[in-house]
Amino acid sequence: MSFTRLRLPLPGMELGHVNVYLVKCSDGYGLVDVGLATYDSALALLRGLKQLGVRPGEITKVFVTHFHADHITLAQFLAEVSSPDFHIGEGEISRVASSFDDLAKMYAEEYKRHGAPAEVAEAFLKVHPMSRFRKSFEDVWRLQWRSVRDDEGLDCGLRAISTPGHTPGHTVYAAAHGIFTGDHVLPKITPNISWYPIPGFNPLKEYLKSLKKVATNKRGYPAHGDEIGNLALRTEELVRHHEERLREVMAVLREPMTTYQVAQKISWDAGPFEQFDVYNKIFAIGEAYSHLLYLEEAGLVRRVEKDKVYWLPAERRDNLQNIPLP
Repeated sequence: MSFTRLRLPLPGMELGHVNVYLVKCSDGYGLVDVGLATYDSALALLRGLKQLGVRPGEITKVFVTHFHADHITLAQFLAEVSSPDFHIGEGEISRVASSFDDLAKMYAEEYKRHGAPAEVAEAFLKVHPMSRFRKSFEDVWRLQWRSVRDDEGLDCGLRAISTPGHTPGHTVYAAAHGIFTGDHVLPKITPNISWYPIPGFNPLKEYLKSLKKVATNKRGYPAHGDEIGNLALRTEELVRHHEERLREVMAVLREPMTTYQVAQKISWDAGPFEQFDVYNKIFAIGEAYSHLLYLEEAGLVRRVEKDKVYWLPAERRDNLQNIPLP
């Protein structure tokens, strides 16, 4: 199977670009992810296809890795210039909130319960992509989506692999030569693994389990950045990163602390927490929360509900070097 990477701009986003992959199918062409609903992205997609000699009407399949704005919101535009079949993981279809207002409010209220100042939580409602690209999201979810199952064989030489973690139903697409990894595995940065408002959903646990499913010597084709030469090596690095982060959270939690306070204490690669803008503060809080949830399930920390949610070390603290992994 042959494929080509199209690098589409992400105006106003730190990542700068998203990779969309054009693959050959039995009845035309397919795209793995579609990009962000902006003029720049739409123009880059059309120009990229034109340079390859592919007409928009020849796009017959779209395989989306997850519901984030930079991956999915250009789908309605594509539906207007073509008539592709749209595919997405069944976990994403069934577990994504249908009301963007309700979802945003759930995040804001939960993070306030976990110590985030009201002004941070409220500002997040304005900058969240579901607010900024609300109309695009609403249009996209009116499309007819075909849900794909884990290990399902698809046209265009692809096989779906369910990889929850970054989102509840994130899905990657394996081909003979490698895997289109979406945001599950990235070459230079660690994907954000945050709390999601689903009862019992342990995002970090699911993410670490999902990494095993792509720990192969094949190449990875990520949504951001350049090709990953060996997925087994990169997934091993990501597991080590989260092991270290879990130990760091345990080390800073020496007294009752909110999730927000834990996030303030963590050594972030991007710099000190207090220098983050609202968007990245919310990412950091969500990341801290997911690690605390993991440690709670492992019996290493416990929560106490007062005016806010506080975390305490468990009475039994195992060796920090031996935190159990799934």
